[in-house]
Amino acid sequence: MAKREVIGSRSGESFEDLYRRYYPGLVRRLTFLVGERAQAEELAQEAFLKLYAEPPPRAENLPGWLLRVGGRLALNALRGDNRRRRREEKVFREEHREAVPLEDAVMCREAVRLVRRVLDELTPRDRLALLLRHTGFTYQEIAAVLDVAPGSVGTILARAQSRFLDRYRFEGRENGEMQ
Repeated sequence: MAKREVIGSRSGESFEDLYRRYYPGLVRRLTFLVGERAQAEELAQEAFLKLYAEPPPRAENLPGWLLRVGGRLALNALRGDNRRRRREEKVFREEHREAVPLEDAVMCREAVRLVRRVLDELTPRDRLALLLRHTGFTYQEIAAVLDVAPGSVGTILARAQSRFLDRYRFEGRENGEMQ
């Protein structure tokens, strides 16, 4: 089988070479976002399939392009997971109405639900920016995923964090979850 070269790659660099070089780092970053290595590997493979099928028109920053595509795929996967989880929780609650969990488990679960609920209320860009930052991404990497100027990442993060905290405090007081 002939090796396919990718536009914008180093001269003579095949798709296989790019895959070997960038795949481990992309999987590592996506694992931080989605929380599961197996799902991150699937998302990374999907990003490379997109690269193979339709290379970017300007690939001078191929790692950034892969990270942006992978980040968007991860966001879509997280949205799908949230919808699935809500459906499953609804079915579980209906089937186990009489079951009473331990107090500590309830408190922990409620705190997690509050955070998820508040994150779900944020705009997709704010949610993704916060998730990326709190999983170790640099401002440069966040800028590449969000497709914004690196200088605007700090402002985006500050505003997203402020909106999150305001909403978190409001939701917590409204639901009696915060003292």
